[in-house]
Amino acid sequence: MQSRKKIIEIQHLKKIYPSKNAPILALSDVSFDVYEEEFVTIVGQSGCGKTTILKIIAGLLPKTEGTVLLGGQPVTGPRASSGIVFQQPVLFKWRSVLDNVLLPIEILRRNRGDYLQAALDLLELTALTEFKDRYPRELSGGMQQRVSICRALIHDPPVLLMDEPFGALDAMTRSEMNVELLRIWSERRKTSILITHSITEAVFLADRVIVMTPRPGMIADIVEIDLPRPRLAETRVSPRFNELVQVIGRKIGLKYI
Repeated sequence: MQSRKKIIEIQHLKKIYPSKNAPILALSDVSFDVYEEEFVTIVGQSGCGKTTILKIIAGLLPKTEGTVLLGGQPVTGPRASSGIVFQQPVLFKWRSVLDNVLLPIEILRRNRGDYLQAALDLLELTALTEFKDRYPRELSGGMQQRVSICRALIHDPPVLLMDEPFGALDAMTRSEMNVELLRIWSERRKTSILITHSITEAVFLADRVIVMTPRPGMIADIVEIDLPRPRLAETRVSPRFNELVQVIGRKIGLKYI
């Protein structure tokens, strides 16, 4: 791991939210690196600052103190070098699937024609080709989230940031989307960070799991996931998988998993 190029570097990150009563310390002295083509998940209880970390990396939220570098450059605002997938797909209901995928190209003021084939390739990758002219209301929740992943990848960013992308899905669909996401990641090899409340999801997807303490959010531990890839649904019933889930659960402070 140490021989790989560092893509994301975070040192002594601190975030304080202003409040009418007293300032809220959301993050305290958070430091970690993410390497090229690595898949990292961040897990912890609600309110531990997981999403705050992701928003700061994405340039959507300013830090209070510390250093945040993306590709060796300080993060001072949103950048085209990262694609973002939110918990809700946030698709425009009046735009077709293809037009929703191509939306970032318009925002970046790039030539749509130059990216049309890339959009079609992504839809093929995610088994959505036959739905390219459909509208969001005609898609299932899982299909909508696949569209949002395509949209995040359309401008070919080196980094993919995901904030609870499957949190609103039912358990079966979520499990299927985990497998689907790993397939997409294995094809595109984007440096990826995913925020989740689910320990099983965190272990299934990641090369490393960053375990957060309750607020103020600090890193309790970083756990290497030594499960072989490719990972399939059967991985979740292996003894080592369950052992890792238990280890991380205890580090979070859960008594029952």
